[in-house]
Amino acid sequence: MKIAIVAAEIGPYAKAGGLADVIGALPQALVRQGAETSVIVPGYRPLLQKLATTVAADGLYLTMGADREPFRILRADGTGGVPIYLIDHPGFFDRDGIYGDRGGPYMDNNRRYIFFGRAAAAAAELIQPDVLHAHDWHAAPAIIALRAETAVRERFAATLSVFTIHNIAYQGNLAPSEYPLLGLDPSWFTSEFLEFWGGANLMKGAIVMADGVSTVSPTYANEVAHDPELGFGLDGVLRGRGDRFVGILNGADYSEWDPAIDRLIPKPYSPRDRVNKKLCLDLLRDDLKLPHPPKDEPVPLVGMVTRMTSQKGLDILGAALDAVMALGIQLVMLSSGDADLERLFLDAQSRYPDRIRVILGFDEAMAHRIQAGSNLFLMPSRFEPCGLTQMYALKYGTVPVVRATGGLRDTVTEFDPRTMTGNGFLFTPYTPEALTEALARAIEVYRRPSQWSRLMGNCFKSDFSWDRAAKEYLDWFERLERDRNV
Repeated sequence: MKIAIVAAEIGPYAKAGGLADVIGALPQALVRQGAETSVIVPGYRPLLQKLATTVAADGLYLTMGADREPFRILRADGTGGVPIYLIDHPGFFDRDGIYGDRGGPYMDNNRRYIFFGRAAAAAAELIQPDVLHAHDWHAAPAIIALRAETAVRERFAATLSVFTIHNIAYQGNLAPSEYPLLGLDPSWFTSEFLEFWGGANLMKGAIVMADGVSTVSPTYANEVAHDPELGFGLDGVLRGRGDRFVGILNGADYSEWDPAIDRLIPKPYSPRDRVNKKLCLDLLRDDLKLPHPPKDEPVPLVGMVTRMTSQKGLDILGAALDAVMALGIQLVMLSSGDADLERLFLDAQSRYPDRIRVILGFDEAMAHRIQAGSNLFLMPSRFEPCGLTQMYALKYGTVPVVRATGGLRDTVTEFDPRTMTGNGFLFTPYTPEALTEALARAIEVYRRPSQWSRLMGNCFKSDFSWDRAAKEYLDWFERLERDRNV
């Protein structure tokens, strides 16, 4: 099976969030399962700087409204030898950030990614895939082009088109004046296809036009299809796809996230030899200038690596902060985003100078060190399509405390001190009180060394490899292909 993956991010080269981790790992896992896989991404500045490229096609252009946008397609070998095709358009992609800078998102993002998706369809012609697999709204125009652009549709009549939703909150909503950028006649601007509350919606278009639609965990699939709040207006559209809409749990890239081989942490460790995990904790405290607690006073270090947004539960954590600090913990946050929330937690750091550290921005090495050095990992998300950091935490023996939503519910189970089963702690109500109570349960177990050791062992045993996810994707593609041919 020949697969072309279309996405706006790819790790480790161009990353803004978890999407990059998926696109960095899934293609290699598909190859291990016997598929021939390529990736199509924008030609961002960091990619062109890091990869050795050759020109695969030149002198190309797209008509977007009244404008003609020239581009070329470059080719490079990515990690594991997976071919990467880059859409080279300096005006759109030769910038400092992927989606924006500290001043906010780029104002022409709709135009940039409509162009990218349509150009990705042109790049797919070089690959001639059996399956075109597009991810999130930035790649949705590739699906739309395959089914709605007459010339493109004819060239890809035999290609299976599939679309994966990573976060339905971001949909690619267009003003009516932007519709001509898609290069489609007005017949597609209807409620059956692209029209959405008077404008056009790229994600909706991909959902209704793709042969199959997935999202990144079974629980999130159920939530977005049956909860209008979590479906962000597209719940009915997803229900309309019936069994063509599925949830396939993401995997974790254990070649990057494994404490036994991790070169970004001070000392490696394993489930059988955990001594160095304590050393990672001590060195993290030293580096952050957090005091070491007395030996007879167990003070767990709670880690967070997250975006500073209310979606990630930072609003209820802020409301619960004094109660959480009263539990007797230390908290380290690697995060940035909402300016008001940044100020709130920086102020909290001033009020609790020996207990809280806030590191603004993203630092890959620090993310690994927090996973290795923390005792607990907190994810109080309002919604979480899949989540990868809780999977990483489990691999590092760092006990997750999470809200029971989306992929968090699918990967974390409540620890029962009586049966010694479970690998973390969950709460359901989206309230500061429920968050605090879950942390209190975790700390109670932390203060019982034999229970804590067993709980850590349960974490280490949790396995969410990409090979499992890749096999599920291939099985799903084969089912969709059979259905098409019935």
